[in-house]
Amino acid sequence: MHPRRTARRTARRTALLAALVLAGATATACGSEGHTTSAADTAPRSGGSLTYAEHQEPDCWDPHASAQDVTAFAQRPVFDSLVYQTPTGELEPWLASSWTTAEGGKVYRFTLRQDVTFQDGKPFDAAAVKANFDHITAKATQSQYAAGLLGPYVGTKATGKYTVEVRFSRPYAPFLQVASTAYLGMASPASLTDGEAKLCTGADSVGTGPFKVTGYTRGQQRVYTRNAAYNWAPKGAQQQGPARLSSFTLRFITEDATRVGALTAEQVDAADAVPANQSALVTRNPRLSIVTKDIPGAVDTFYLNTRSPLFSDVRARRAFQRAIDLDALVASVFQGTGTRAWSTLSPSTPHSYDQALEQSWPYDRALAGRLLDEAGWTGRDSAGYRTKDGKRLTVVAPVYGKPTVFSQAVQGDLKKAGIYLDLAASTDAAQVSSQLTGGRYDVVETSWARGDGDILSSFFLSTESSAGGGHNFARVADPQVDAWLKEAQRAATPDQRAAYYAKVQKWTIDQAVVVPAYVSKASVGVNKRVHDLRLSIAAWPELYGAWVEGR
Repeated sequence: MHPRRTARRTARRTALLAALVLAGATATACGSEGHTTSAADTAPRSGGSLTYAEHQEPDCWDPHASAQDVTAFAQRPVFDSLVYQTPTGELEPWLASSWTTAEGGKVYRFTLRQDVTFQDGKPFDAAAVKANFDHITAKATQSQYAAGLLGPYVGTKATGKYTVEVRFSRPYAPFLQVASTAYLGMASPASLTDGEAKLCTGADSVGTGPFKVTGYTRGQQRVYTRNAAYNWAPKGAQQQGPARLSSFTLRFITEDATRVGALTAEQVDAADAVPANQSALVTRNPRLSIVTKDIPGAVDTFYLNTRSPLFSDVRARRAFQRAIDLDALVASVFQGTGTRAWSTLSPSTPHSYDQALEQSWPYDRALAGRLLDEAGWTGRDSAGYRTKDGKRLTVVAPVYGKPTVFSQAVQGDLKKAGIYLDLAASTDAAQVSSQLTGGRYDVVETSWARGDGDILSSFFLSTESSAGGGHNFARVADPQVDAWLKEAQRAATPDQRAAYYAKVQKWTIDQAVVVPAYVSKASVGVNKRVHDLRLSIAAWPELYGAWVEGR
């Protein structure tokens, strides 16, 4: 049984709504790419504190259970992983000193470091690794994402004190990247026995990471203090030994203007999600800069429900796809700082993006009109929308919370083609979840960060239905697509995997099951007293190597 299928209805609901929220979580602004820098004559300083304004607070702090990006970011300083993925996408040892594969890629054998301890003083060993994988896949955990990342997982076995074997039912090449994520971060086995309710509160987060949690006030802030014993950073980290910062604080400021205002008033040292329309407030301040990075994984995309009465007709899907002037909308909404997407995958996704799709499906409203005519949508109502048999051409798009500015811009653009995009917004979680799991929609707009092309499996494998907690919002069930994705999972080299991912990307465009909209971009405003803050492969700040000048 797929581990994710064991989750209860509440877990599925949270995962689905997290996917919808992600569609509106990205801000875009101009600035330096990926990191802050230090002056050549400025030596890194040990000590000092940093305050970071975060736009969202986790609903659940357990990365084994939560599907939220913010959980993975906020827990990364606490939880290390077996493998490290560098900001450029390469994989290297971390808590595992080495690994081999066997049985054609169905078995991964890890040799662990022998000098690592958890923050509670307990040793990190093979038994701890097994305890963590057991926790991720346990029914009580209600894993919304981590268990699904394990794909065809069978089980984990400690083969020695510092050797461990992870087994799958079929070859699973994405596993090393999966093992690098914070969602599969290593927690102290002692803390895992405290129960999921306590783990979700964040009151018992105990890992091997460079920072310990030393204070938390719900709705306000979380405080992290340097782990003085830390001495097992991966090679690709910016330094070795304990973190440079003595401490840092996450402040939760959800309102954009308030968060940017705190940065410009120097009440915080850095702030995430700087909107494009407020970037000038940051960049014109000589004490501030903006660090940006394209987010890998699935870009902001409209997934068309191929089984809905409207979009079961490929002509209607193709018309919707070609009726949106994405170049103009992205330029307008993001004020010249955004990038129009051509594939569901971000160009920054390592060894995965199909560049051949660029310019292959340009905006063509005349073509969209002809396709709608062929599909029978030839009438017009008093508002100018197309009709068939007296019914308005309505595309239902569930929205949890409020529609984004971009979504509303698309709505206005589609009206010119006679298509009504119904942004069905609701804060009723049960209602929206039921609508998704029941397939009572025409399109879902979302994005999802991941540093591997296997994110395509989450959206297009036939087994990944939203009813089961997956993200196949297009409701694709094509044997050829399933075969390509599984061949990519068993492929031995990145180039072989990329070839299969290219086939899937092209198929989704040709069959008009998606309308990729824009490449999501992380945007972090930073005070120039902060140095060496770089964005990870997932475009989250890595605070381990960061440091601050003395005031």
